[in-house]
Amino acid sequence: MTNLNAVNLGMNKYCGPAVLSILTGKSTDECARVISSINGKYTIEGVELKHLIEAASRLGYDCESIGAGSSLFGTLMRISNDDGIYIVTVPRHFVVIEVNEKQIYFCDNHTKEPMPAASSARLQQRVVAMHKVVKRREPVLMSSKIVATKKYSGGDIQVEIDQQITYDIPKYDKRVSIARLTFATAEDFEEFLNQMTWSKQ
Repeated sequence: MTNLNAVNLGMNKYCGPAVLSILTGKSTDECARVISSINGKYTIEGVELKHLIEAASRLGYDCESIGAGSSLFGTLMRISNDDGIYIVTVPRHFVVIEVNEKQIYFCDNHTKEPMPAASSARLQQRVVAMHKVVKRREPVLMSSKIVATKKYSGGDIQVEIDQQITYDIPKYDKRVSIARLTFATAEDFEEFLNQMTWSKQ
């Protein structure tokens, strides 16, 4: 059983958007728009590998470059015991390979459906590059709190109010600005605090 999606074919029929469609299930037109946002081209035909990898990242997939055999056949032999999904670059073309419990599946914009890799007509093609693809898991929200910071600037009192959001994966942590307040004197600041209505949950 394969985890690859059939190509969700839209108007765009090229291999780059098709690879992303195979990974995500999105239409080739949606995937082409992601690539377009990276390379700035309105029409997506030939795609550079670096733009394809960046598009996969934006769609939630990490891609790790790994060693490959000289041919697609040799590459399949090399990865036959390493379960996973791979983007394989052959001359002027991209394909997706999955290894799943020693079964190897192949899909691109020509086959449109995943098929046993042994049936592919591309087995003798030279492999230019190969990337193992892993879907990133969504971060879990750990906390969200309001943080106020008081600063002094040129005699004024500045209060910055932010929302501090923390996840279980630190790289997703963020601080969102809510408000910036400036008070000319300490008395103005104290009056503001006194007039605030505080509620306890």
